[in-house]
Amino acid sequence: MPNADRVTHTAQHLEQAILSGKLAPGDLLPSEREISAEMGVSRGVVREALGRLASLGLVRILHGSGTRVEAPSGKLVATGYQILLKRGEVRLSDVAAVRLPLETAIAAEAARRRTDDHLARLTESQAALANPRGALEAHVKADLAFHAVLAEATGNSLFGMVLAPIQELLIETRRRTLGRHGGAIAHDHHALILDAVRAGDPAAAERAMRAHLEANFQHLSENPGLADAPLPN
Repeated sequence: MPNADRVTHTAQHLEQAILSGKLAPGDLLPSEREISAEMGVSRGVVREALGRLASLGLVRILHGSGTRVEAPSGKLVATGYQILLKRGEVRLSDVAAVRLPLETAIAAEAARRRTDDHLARLTESQAALANPRGALEAHVKADLAFHAVLAEATGNSLFGMVLAPIQELLIETRRRTLGRHGGAIAHDHHALILDAVRAGDPAAAERAMRAHLEANFQHLSENPGLADAPLPN
């Protein structure tokens, strides 16, 4: 069997053990020597197979401590999504068109399913935005956190997985908007969303999020050409 095929076969064997639950998140994989003996391949083949699994986000290689199974996450999907968007002819107006139905749905579902912990974390991000002495980066971080916590509050991990790369793409535009208008403008918009989420009112949460996103896009449109400019790489 060619060496490349041995690597593929070994990687698939280990991947199946992970996906089937035989190896759970946090579990330590057998050593390279043990896998080599079990599979009848060289340790170099095992090492390359583990590297493939690491690139897929299935394992984390800890030099000197072995290899552990990673918990499921949308990191790989998010990375691919970002690459796709950044290499394409995607404009801010295109992203805004996607954000509107996505984040209004998130706000409505968050109003239905939020917990006290989610409300506490949303309130914490609001406190950071309300601080007039806060640095721009602190305001950007708080803005990102507010939207991320709302996605988490839906209880649907796909919402967060789809939103995360969009959040990353828009960091620079957030810097421009918050740098020009200050954190207070995001705080005031978020306050209406938070009030609706706290009250468990999906319709009001959806309306407040829609108003927030439309106002945000309007602010970007005030910069000539920015709304229809390609996304920065």
